[in-house]
Amino acid sequence: KNKFGYIGNNSDLRLFVTIVGGKNIYIGNNVILRGGTQLHGSSKLGGATITIENDVLIAPNVFITVNNHNFSDTSIPISMQGGNEKSVYIKTGVWIGYGAIILQGVTIGRNSVVAAGAVVTK
Repeated sequence: KNKFGYIGNNSDLRLFVTIVGGKNIYIGNNVILRGGTQLHGSSKLGGATITIENDVLIAPNVFITVNNHNFSDTSIPISMQGGNEKSVYIKTGVWIGYGAIILQGVTIGRNSVVAAGAVVTK
C-alpha cells in the first residue's frame, strides 16, 4: 500500500501487475487489476496521475500510461525530443477489456466498457 498515492479497501492487484510511479497512482475501493496489467504513472513528485475510482474491473494485459514522447521536430530523433505527461482518469464502474491500451490525457466515463484490444486516445 505504501507504494501508491492511495489504494482503497478490497482492491486486488493480481500477480504480475507492473507499477511505475506508484506515488502518483490512486486506486479506489473494490478495484481488480488482473495479471499482466501495467500502470505507468509519473515518476516526478507531483507529476501526472492515474486515478482509478471505485468498482473498476481491469482485465489482464491492460496498459495505462500518463507518458508520451515528443515528436514534432522531424529533424531531431524522437529519443532526443523529451517527453510529456497528462493525467488519466478512470471513473466508477468501468470495465476495461483484455489487452486494452489507455493513453495519456484520457478520461473514461462512469460505467463505461472499453473493448478488448482497444486503443483509447481521447
